[in-house]
Amino acid sequence: MATAMVGDPWTTRTMPRSFSHSFLLLAGLCCLLPGSQTRDYQKTGASDSDKNPEHTQCQNFASTITNISLSLLQKASNWPKQTNFVFSPMSIVTAFAMLSLGAKGSTHKEILNGLKFDLMMMPEMEVHKCFQHLVHTFLQPNYQVHMTLGSSLFINKGLKVENKFKKMAMELYNSEVISINFRDSQTAKMQINKHVMKRSYGHVLKIIKDLPIDTVLALVTHISFNGVQIGEFEPEHVDTMEFQLDSGKVVIVPIVKRQGTFYLLKDKNLSSWVLMQHYAGNIIAFFILPELGKMEELIQNLSHKHLNSIHRRISTRISNLHFPKLTVSTTYDLKTVMNTLGITQIFSSKADLSKVTKKVPVKLSKAVHKAMLGIEDKPSEASEFPDLYKALLPDGPTIEFNRSFLVIIKDKTFNLPFLVGKIEDPKAQ
Repeated sequence: MATAMVGDPWTTRTMPRSFSHSFLLLAGLCCLLPGSQTRDYQKTGASDSDKNPEHTQCQNFASTITNISLSLLQKASNWPKQTNFVFSPMSIVTAFAMLSLGAKGSTHKEILNGLKFDLMMMPEMEVHKCFQHLVHTFLQPNYQVHMTLGSSLFINKGLKVENKFKKMAMELYNSEVISINFRDSQTAKMQINKHVMKRSYGHVLKIIKDLPIDTVLALVTHISFNGVQIGEFEPEHVDTMEFQLDSGKVVIVPIVKRQGTFYLLKDKNLSSWVLMQHYAGNIIAFFILPELGKMEELIQNLSHKHLNSIHRRISTRISNLHFPKLTVSTTYDLKTVMNTLGITQIFSSKADLSKVTKKVPVKLSKAVHKAMLGIEDKPSEASEFPDLYKALLPDGPTIEFNRSFLVIIKDKTFNLPFLVGKIEDPKAQ
């Protein structure tokens, strides 16, 4: 899938060389100047899904998942060091909610407590039904344009999987339970990697690098997001820029420069510029650029309430935007990640997963999450009237994403994040 940079909703399409078309272009550009009726996406009326009673119920735990996401973001610096960290809290939480279907006793209780679901406010089956609604939504074609996500559970061949668990995992979470011969670890590793590559349409590769010798149960969860630009840009706008790393070192990165209108907000409380980009399927992305030295303060202060406030206040403004191309891939051992949420028993000999299989006591031997984020422009033909277009645009500030920034990609309908991260070096894979 071609990927692209954060875009300009006002970029003009190429037009034939004629006086009438030139006039129409001039008129169209004039309509784009301040005072025009620019569509404000975040202020439009409720969609059909907003009016769906099932959707309304599911909105109740959007704040829960957002708070878990931001909590994990704050703790990610303590995980094994990677230059960039990008992960999908939605994918991780969904996978462990699915696993809770197979857990009993204290293992079951610990998972749901760790995921912060208040069963007094929403019965457990309602929680699972909401996840079913979310997963079904994300599998729709308009979401798949940009994103693939999923999870699969692999169980050692010879262990009988409980039919009820297997059926519910698929019906509620679209999650397969697959028998595999873990005694042949090399073949098992190849089979898992091939399965994930197929489910992610080739975007997620080599999710498993090693398997413990005693593996009987393994979980893999993955997400890939590829931003696709709609519109055109002038080839000479492809350039390079100095990007300052947190270490103080400077690297040269490829960028695309754009002049036009963007959803931008200078948030004084966060000491940051915020760029918002709309994608198909009600996907919105926030790119948050803090002032130099303010990154940790930003991560600690960000909240569900603040993200909602940004969404309400942000508006279009004319500016010059310099944004790096990037392709980021990160892989995490979920045992480390879930420990930060207090979920530990499922990985130990005390695990009770007897609703998955009753043949022998099993624990979750391996759990891996891989995230892929791509933002890279695809060149197209230049406008026939670039100088005219520029001349009609008033001057605006120049916003350069030339140092560490946060990315939070959300679903607008359910108001929850499915990918968060910090980009420290756009060139690091």
